[in-house]
Amino acid sequence: MIHRILVVRLGSLGDVVLTSAAVLNLKLAYPESRLVYLTKERFAPVARLLTGVDEVLALPEDSSGRAFITTLLQLDDRNFDLVVDLHGNFRSFLTRKLVSSGNAVSYPKRRLSRWLTTQNLQVTDAPPHTIDLYNKALEKAEITACAKRPIMHHWNLGDAPASLSGRRDLVVIAPGAAHPPKQWPIEKFLAVARGLIERHGAHILWTAVGSDRLTGESRREMGEHCTELVDLPIDQLAPILAQAQVAISNDSGLMHLASAVGAPVVAIFGPTHPSLGFEPRGIHDRIIQVEEYCRPCSLHGKKPCFRTEQFCFTRISPEMVLAAAGEHLTRPLNKAVFFDRDGTLIVDKHYLSDPDQIELLPGAIDSLKRARQSGYRLVAISNQSGVARGYFSLESAQAVSKRFEQILAESGVALDGSYICPHFRSGTVPQYSIACDCRKPHPGMAEQAAREHRINLHRSVVIGDKLDDLNLGLVSGGRSILVRSGHGALAEQSTASIALYNRVSVIDSVQDLSL
Repeated sequence: MIHRILVVRLGSLGDVVLTSAAVLNLKLAYPESRLVYLTKERFAPVARLLTGVDEVLALPEDSSGRAFITTLLQLDDRNFDLVVDLHGNFRSFLTRKLVSSGNAVSYPKRRLSRWLTTQNLQVTDAPPHTIDLYNKALEKAEITACAKRPIMHHWNLGDAPASLSGRRDLVVIAPGAAHPPKQWPIEKFLAVARGLIERHGAHILWTAVGSDRLTGESRREMGEHCTELVDLPIDQLAPILAQAQVAISNDSGLMHLASAVGAPVVAIFGPTHPSLGFEPRGIHDRIIQVEEYCRPCSLHGKKPCFRTEQFCFTRISPEMVLAAAGEHLTRPLNKAVFFDRDGTLIVDKHYLSDPDQIELLPGAIDSLKRARQSGYRLVAISNQSGVARGYFSLESAQAVSKRFEQILAESGVALDGSYICPHFRSGTVPQYSIACDCRKPHPGMAEQAAREHRINLHRSVVIGDKLDDLNLGLVSGGRSILVRSGHGALAEQSTASIALYNRVSVIDSVQDLSL
């Protein structure tokens, strides 16, 4: 059993954010473990926002090699069961070697492949994302990766200013970048801001660091439609980003932070490229880019442009960015309640295959109606492993699902979506006995619904009677509600003493649902 885990990612901002999925996967695999995160001091506030981190060890920015070794020797006394290196540099290598553990794994960094890409010698059609590479490290420790997107949960972020909470016109613009060559010109960001104000009545939250600050003229021009946020610490900026209808940025750490807290991102890529594995990965994120023969010219966008002008940026017009961002203001994302079916909305008949045996639980219809009145989309998601186990056919499972929808409709409730997963890895029917991305707690069904119905999963709720339902809420970025009906009482008992589930609400049955 693994009781103590050390995760190593020393920097930078975006990379630490991208480890959030791997950290959550570690905690889901070993929920009672103590997870320690080693990073540099300036990124410690970010690491503390990651769900599953119990302790952050911060290395001073100016720490010498001697001080670093001393820190590692002190860590060695803590008897870690697992060390996970998500950095892949010399210092993280030393950590794996000097901190004794039962097992140490590291992620495949793709150094050669990335270098070949920056030299325009190799372009991969489907390159692995950095999150996938982090999860590859976990596979070496036989840990299943359910979370595959950056995730920061709202309960770790704190509260946004009351003046911003609940507003549906907020647009965050973050014009900064770590290196000047990967910064789209400020005047183009200003043109986007003016266009969003004129066309959509947006309120701009201009996130400035140093030279990215607004001039007096620009500030006066946008007036009350713009609030400038200067040098805000990450722990103050994150809850503000979570309120945004859309965030517009360069390829930067703030891009990943916005995506992780659930803000749809419009990201402007110039000298860097998605093939390097650092694109924003939210379901509704979008990249604005133009193809140039010289892209990508460097891994992190440090290299100055050698051409007469930086065509990868000059060919991106404010109108292109305006169109992508404006869609989120004219068609805001929805929130949803994802209902488990058996044991939550209907009586659990143990591998139900007969549509005539469907029996609604008391209060199910009223709860669905209340959720609809509260502005939520209604989606049913159900694991149906009986198909893979050979207990009944897929057609039978679909017939039950269809009849379930009809019964609800006859009572005045139309579901926005209804999804089933027929898979089970240890089943007996080869066609369905596979490891899939849709079986809860994997988020495949929820993500399909999010795409089809423009749902923001971070603002949504999962309600069910099993641990898989609770974990789906965590993996998708939303919140979880456990009902004691069905298998819920057993799930409550098994999770009662585990800190990871402290934020789960528990109700007796679906009729007690309050949103």
